Amino acid sequence: MGHWAITALSAALAVGAGPALAGPGLNPGGSEGDSTPAQRQLAEQLNKAGLKYYGSWRCPACQYQGRLFGTPAVESLPYVECARPQSLPAQHQACLDARIMGFPTWIHPSGERRVGVQSLDELRDWVATP
Repeated sequence: MGHWAITALSAALAVGAGPALAGPGLNPGGSEGDSTPAQRQLAEQLNKAGLKYYGSWRCPACQYQGRLFGTPAVESLPYVECARPQSLPAQHQACLDARIMGFPTWIHPSGERRVGVQSLDELRDWVATP
């Protein structure tokens, strides 16, 4: 394991991220607990509004962002995985097309983007903006 991988793993463990889940429904860092109705409703609103959440399975900040939603809300987020070009080439290409430079990145249908972890309140207010 290279130095950068050890550093990333240390950072992930420091924020309590644990391992990200892999598979067809890539989980960008959900918690082990259940989502509240408000968390599930917000995830649904983000989907309906057309926001996109770009991230990486190995990004500690993305894992933290996911834990803010809990499980299963995190699994229904409009998530695009950027760091699996071999297994998810269409999502990887979407990240390149969107010029994603950092994780997590949220993009509103208006074109406005926000980079970094967003609180649930920030996302709730943002999704209400036309």
